[in-house]
Amino acid sequence: MWICSVCGAWLEGSAVTLTPAGATIACPLCGLHEPFVQDPLWWITGSPGSGKSSLVPQLRRALPECVVFEGEAIDFWRFGGETGDYAPLYDQWLKVGHQIALGRRPLVFVATALPAQLDACASRGYFSTIHFLGLVCRAAEQEHRLRARPAWRSSGDAATIASACEFTRRLEALAREHPDTLTLHDTTATTPAGSAEIIARWVRRGQ
Repeated sequence: MWICSVCGAWLEGSAVTLTPAGATIACPLCGLHEPFVQDPLWWITGSPGSGKSSLVPQLRRALPECVVFEGEAIDFWRFGGETGDYAPLYDQWLKVGHQIALGRRPLVFVATALPAQLDACASRGYFSTIHFLGLVCRAAEQEHRLRARPAWRSSGDAATIASACEFTRRLEALAREHPDTLTLHDTTATTPAGSAEIIARWVRRGQ
């Protein structure tokens, strides 16, 4: 969210446009154009069992100069649309990410989403570039991790396991088709601390 300095209108990321002089944000009510700083964003995605939650505390230690934010801190059921449609949630993630990025510290957002899903959001314009890294692992290891979770998480049933593994295979296919869009990191045989060190180097290369 951005507030027009003249009329007080609330402006979404879709109001950001790129000009030869840089990014600007335009108010549709009063017509004001203001310079706008677009920050880069680092996004770590992966399906259940890929290693996101165990990675986050280690990544915070490995990247003390960054803000590492776990998307599950935002209750997803508050923003879901029709069954399987989480476009409102993806947009909310970007809005929250923009507010964090205003503190001028690099932001690493950890949540399950695909590049195309974020590119379709109205708030995508808040960021210049989104660097994507996908966590993957072998299917047998992912199934083992999901079955080992507490029963209350309802992660060990066949449908959940199949869906999680299918998303992992989808990330692998996307990385093969668009290697410049998505980097992969395999967590099968790497500890969370080891993964954090590798990913920290990836983040710093993009700064």
